[in-house]
Amino acid sequence: MADLSTQNSCGIARCAATALLRANGGTTACLQMPPLQSDSSDAGQLGLNAPGFLSLPLSPVVFRKARVAMQDGQLPKYELLVSADAVIAQVSQIQARSAQALFAQACGVVVAGKLYLIEAVSSSETQGEAYLYRLLLQEACGEWPV
Repeated sequence: MADLSTQNSCGIARCAATALLRANGGTTACLQMPPLQSDSSDAGQLGLNAPGFLSLPLSPVVFRKARVAMQDGQLPKYELLVSADAVIAQVSQIQARSAQALFAQACGVVVAGKLYLIEAVSSSETQGEAYLYRLLLQEACGEWPV
């Protein structure tokens, strides 16, 4: 027999994911977004002024080395597990269409002063609502001033 009852999402999965990320050494990562307004000065138009990035904090997150098969010369991969509550807050702050649009616009993620490039994004969902986002990252060359 089919279940015809309506199941309203009450956000318990998001609360549980947030609590688990905090309990497992949750830290803060910063999503690096392009500037919302361009530099309209002459130097800015010529590219002489370095563009500033908008840094959006995501917390709690758990950062770990990914278990990916390595090949010679390949840079290591990392995983960033992000609370959906943190992503929802940033989506509403910059008025993005969705979490996927937010991650697509991002230039990278800074964790502990190092810049990482986003290779892939996936989400874990229950009842059609995301409670956790998983970012597959690759280390970028160089340090990032924080």
